[in-house]
Amino acid sequence: MKDFKNISKWLNNEMTEKELVAFRKTDDYKLYKNIVEEAENINLTSLNEDIALQDFKARIANRTKKKSKVISFNRNFAFKIAASIALLIGITYFLFNFNQETLKSNYAENKSFVLPDESIVTLNAVSQITYSKASFKKNRQLKLDGEAYFSVKKGSTFNVKTEQGNIEVLGTKFNVKSRENSFKVFCYEGSVAVLHNNTKVILTKGEGVRLTKKNTLIKLPNPETSAPSWLNNESEFMEESYTEVLAEFERQFKVKIVAKSINTNVLFTGGFSNKDLDSAIKSITLPLNINYRIKDNEIILSK
Repeated sequence: MKDFKNISKWLNNEMTEKELVAFRKTDDYKLYKNIVEEAENINLTSLNEDIALQDFKARIANRTKKKSKVISFNRNFAFKIAASIALLIGITYFLFNFNQETLKSNYAENKSFVLPDESIVTLNAVSQITYSKASFKKNRQLKLDGEAYFSVKKGSTFNVKTEQGNIEVLGTKFNVKSRENSFKVFCYEGSVAVLHNNTKVILTKGEGVRLTKKNTLIKLPNPETSAPSWLNNESEFMEESYTEVLAEFERQFKVKIVAKSINTNVLFTGGFSNKDLDSAIKSITLPLNINYRIKDNEIILSK
């Protein structure tokens, strides 16, 4: 890159109006603008240089076919293509790493953030979202790992991507839980589209879905609440795996639970307070006739 400083400022929308006018007159701007447009069409959620290379070759081929029926493929042209491919991969890597914003919450805490489009997201304990700082206002897309409550500003489509499914909305309030053993989406205002494999389910206010062990989406009963319980420091479960109940307990209290001698495959309905460990452990053990003892930062469960 001839002028890395200006290119970096341009990619991050950090140029003043005067600097931007001057930069647009340079050859660097014309070259990198075309390459960045191609880079933005590549799925940046999981960078893969081979895929980026194949995608770029296909786009070059399609453009070339439209412009001319006969191509004189000489050494100079081959060098330009190779240089463009290398530059595309470099810029793709730069965009993916330098422009990514990651917001996190730790054990035993909830955190709220205002996104660049003025939407608000609140993260439950041990959760994170990742999005592109440079393009978020134009392309409202983020990746979620964990659980979050969204209050989305009205505008273009807002996309939440998770390992188990994707959610599409315009302007609404909804909760997404995407953990290793659990995937649930609930709509509190407006409407939400939940996509999993080839299935698409539209949710309106008061409706929700969860992913079953058979990898299918089923409707959830209406809890008749205006927001998820964890915003009020309460964790609630409706016929969920005891494994997930224990995992949520660990996230909320930053403790380790040892459950080797009990069956954690049973389903649990109930909840616990995220503020009081003693009452919380009783809430999830007494209904199942499970004994417990606390040793240092561990809770050992037994029958």
